[in-house]
Amino acid sequence: MTYRPLATLVAAVVVGFAAACGGSEPTPVAPPPPPTAAPVDTTPPVATTPPVASTPPVASTPPAEPPPPTQPGPGDWDKWSHEQKLAWMKVGVMPKAAQMFHDYDPAKYADVKCGLCHGAGAKDGSFKMPNPDLPKLPASMAGFKPWLAKHPKMGDFMMKQVSPTTASLLGEAPFDIKTGQGFGCHNCHTAAAK
Repeated sequence: MTYRPLATLVAAVVVGFAAACGGSEPTPVAPPPPPTAAPVDTTPPVATTPPVASTPPVASTPPAEPPPPTQPGPGDWDKWSHEQKLAWMKVGVMPKAAQMFHDYDPAKYADVKCGLCHGAGAKDGSFKMPNPDLPKLPASMAGFKPWLAKHPKMGDFMMKQVSPTTASLLGEAPFDIKTGQGFGCHNCHTAAAK
């Protein structure tokens, strides 16, 4: 028996093991560079809302009064600020007044505005009453009789609907003909000269 093939086989196995085990040190591979942070965007952000100008508060300006939540109680109207009155007129008085006048004459009062009662005062913001722009009414009860005879439909509408409804909406007692007290014609209309 010859040992030559066996020796060749052993040599081949040893070389194979050496190669499989790595034999000599492998060539070092450079490590990958460390991960970098995401690129930084240096463009300024786009505003989605316009910038708000800040103004320092003015110490002498009182805080705004909240609008009244409901109609005034008896005697409250005279105590309310102009802003409170304006707010109540918009939400409480105007809708009812517009409906009353529209129901009375839909063609003439199709688009009721503040100026119907307040005239020039609605334009200048004073809303001064009584309003000299409204028709002048007689100053005395004796003078009302001929006026009512001449304007029965309007007189009835004003005395039975407009005046008492407005008085109620403003927290005032309606006009009492016996005492001459309360909210009535001359709260809105000026008196005619005698």
